[in-house]
Amino acid sequence: MSAGGGRFAFLESNTTGTGRDFCAAARARGMRPVLLSRDPGRYPYAVLDGVDTVVLDTSDPQAVLDACTRLDAAAIASSSEYFVALAARTAAKLGLPGPDGDAVERCRSKDAQRAAHAAAGVPVPAFAAVTGADEAAGAAERIGFPVVLKPVSGSGSVGVRLCEDAGRVRAWARKLLSDGSAVLLVEEAVRGPEFSVETFDGAVVAVVAKHVGAEPYFVETGHDVPAPVPADTAAELGATAVRAVGALGLGFGAAHTELRLGPAGPVVIEVNPRLAGGMIPVAVKAATGVDLVDRVIARAAGLP
Repeated sequence: MSAGGGRFAFLESNTTGTGRDFCAAARARGMRPVLLSRDPGRYPYAVLDGVDTVVLDTSDPQAVLDACTRLDAAAIASSSEYFVALAARTAAKLGLPGPDGDAVERCRSKDAQRAAHAAAGVPVPAFAAVTGADEAAGAAERIGFPVVLKPVSGSGSVGVRLCEDAGRVRAWARKLLSDGSAVLLVEEAVRGPEFSVETFDGAVVAVVAKHVGAEPYFVETGHDVPAPVPADTAAELGATAVRAVGALGLGFGAAHTELRLGPAGPVVIEVNPRLAGGMIPVAVKAATGVDLVDRVIARAAGLP
């Protein structure tokens, strides 16, 4: 059934990337965007673009379901990393198109994701999930320095740091734990250039080369689309990403897979069950002509 002309509910929004574009794309598809948010003031575009808003506790699944029911929403999605799983589960309860909520939730937990990939034979760094600073240091000793230490949830490389010895591991682990992270991931630091692969419905759309800032952090500072690598290298990166997405039970709509090209080939750093952040989708559209934002909107609305 076509969702053209219906309401498209957006559960919170990306604040620095394409969140505004999601609403514009829904309008271009003949739908009426409605932003569901605890604090709509975080998104100035909502006022500037005349987007309808509903204020509610967006961490409450029942409140979100009730709001979408009252709106008679024809589609629901989120451009925010933190709300993609709830949007997927709400869509399922309403009989609307969406990814598998359990797969999305599993994907958002980096330790569960690592375990699923390792079990499926997808190349990943050596890793260990830990809950204490001394346990983190012990895991790092077993894996071998340097290691990468990060929270098991989050986005934008927040809290991710390269640690070169046990003292730095303990110090950073204590910092993350004091900031509220209950479980941390200690993993092998794979050396080599960094890439992302943008997929849609399990097929490769673009291979992107990343520029990353100075260590010990992993802040992305730029992107090349398409990645300036030989065709066989791009194909190998793409095939590895497709395997990684499939192993997590994803395959509906967009996924953003981050990899390093190590000495033995591509290694999966993580799969994000959403469109790429920042302005990568804009760069992909400029370079390839594929409008991933529009594809996400159309897929969620059951449109071509």
